[in-house]
Formats: sequence, structure tokens, C-alpha cells
Amino acid sequence: MSESADLSPAQPGRSWRSIRQDVQPVALSRRGRRRRNVAWLKYAALGLGVALAAWGAYAVAQSWSNDRAALATAVRSEPVREISLITDGTLTKKWVADTLALPKNATLMALDLAALRDRLTANGQVRVAVVARSFPDMLVVTLQERSPVARIQVQDGGRPRQLVVARDGVIYDGFNYDKQLLASMPWLDGVKLTRAGHGYAPIPGMDAVANLLSTAQLNAPHLYREWLIVSLARLEESDEITVRAQDIPQIVFSRREDFFRQIAQLDYVIDAARAQPEAALTQVNLTLGRQVAVQFDLPADQFFKTHPTITTQ
Repeated sequence: MSESADLSPAQPGRSWRSIRQDVQPVALSRRGRRRRNVAWLKYAALGLGVALAAWGAYAVAQSWSNDRAALATAVRSEPVREISLITDGTLTKKWVADTLALPKNATLMALDLAALRDRLTANGQVRVAVVARSFPDMLVVTLQERSPVARIQVQDGGRPRQLVVARDGVIYDGFNYDKQLLASMPWLDGVKLTRAGHGYAPIPGMDAVANLLSTAQLNAPHLYREWLIVSLARLEESDEITVRAQDIPQIVFSRREDFFRQIAQLDYVIDAARAQPEAALTQVNLTLGRQVAVQFDLPADQFFKTHPTITTQ
């Protein structure tokens, strides 16, 4: 015999909305309240610790920036006993020490590194200088030096003085350079120097001159060795660089044309001229593209018959 469920309809007026929804929360025990208070105290202590750490970092930064003397007393710093030099050029440790002229018994923390860097870069031979502390007692100086590409002679107090010029046009005394290296570089001419501080303002257009000289030195050293003077007199107005060689009074290059091609043309012309010893070159003009204009001190009709791409002026 089976039982059947009572499927009679619910009593009228009864629904889920009539069930009371307000449930009284269970009151915390004494142990629960203690755990809650301990958690609140931990959060408060953590917040206070973060605030104190931030304030301490700010105070140290301010002390580092504004109170070097106070920091020097807080950090143990020995007097500078050694200067370490790292350079890609010819400057020496003695030159660096003489230039920096550190006070006797000066400590690392008492040094003004920016001022020391400015002393080094005041010399044109130094392009970039980095000065750093190495505790306990070493000052590390790293230099990137300029390289000379030409020489220039100036009048200093009525006496001639030889200076060197770098690719970026900076003029400076060449310290500790090899004498043969200096003697191999051509002289600059056609340059108007302008005073700037204790020296001279950079020469504009020297990057083009440096490109010409380096191209000749790498690809035609036999020609470069004979170059005596490089003139910039026509560079700004006509984009022309004029070279005086041992056997050719005037060789004209164009800054707008490829230097490698112009040097190859010059090499060809010189070889052709040497085959005609009676035709001494006085000028070679390489600014005309594929055509080369030359001048001789004597007529050379036969030379032009055998070299039709070369014209006379």
C-alpha cells in the first residue's frame, strides 16, 4: 500500500513573504573580540611603519642633495689617496691630477664632482669626462678624448703657436701626441678664428674636411702623404675644399660630391700626368662630376689626345 503526498493547495494568505527575515547576529565571544582587536593593531602598526620609512627616505634624499657636509660626517670617508684614470687617448694620470688640483687631505664626500668634471672638459682634448667615487679613498676618472685631424698655426702674443683641430672643429693643444703623427697631418688655411673664453671657437665645416682627409688616408695614403695645406676659404661660399700638395699647387674638391670618387679621379690624373713628364700639373679641379679640369705649366697637347675625359682650363 503506497502513501500519497498531500497535494492540496496551500492555505490561502500564506507565502514566503510572511516568513520573518530578521535574524539576530550571534554575539562575539571574548576570544573573538581579542582576535579582532589584535588584527586592528597590526594594520595600524603596518601603516605607521610605511609612513616612517617614506619619511626616512625623503630625509636622506634631502640630506644628500642639500647637506654634503652633514652626510660626510655620517658616512666614513678617507682622504683621497689615489686617482684612477681610464681613457681612450694619450692623457696621463699626472695630467689629470694637475688639472683637478685637489686640496690636500680632501675626502671623497667633500668633493664637488660636477666642478671637477668641468675642469677636465675645459681642455679641448677631453670630449667627455666622468668622475666617480670609489670608497674608501679612490677617485675614478673616465675620459673620452678627441682625435686631431689637422694642424693650425696661430699668433699667441706675437709668437707662432701650433694647435690641433678635431673632427668637430674644436681647437686645442695636443698633449702627449706622437711627433710623427703631428708631422703627418696637413695644415689648415683660409680659416678666420674667433676667440671664445681662453681659446677659440670651433671651426665650422670641419666634419667635411675630416671626411676628405680620412678617405684619402685610408684609400690613397700615397696621395695623402703629399698633402701640405688644406684651405677652407671657399668652403662656405662654394662648397669647395682646396688642397696644396707637394707637386700640385692646387687641387679642388667639392663637398657636394663623393670624396672617394674624386680621389680616384685625382689618382688617375696624376698617374697620367707622370707619364708625360713635360706636362707638370698646376691645378686639378674635381668639382665637375665625371669631367676633370686640369692646368699645366707647359702645353700638353699629346696628353689630352690620350686622355679625352680630362679637359684644360
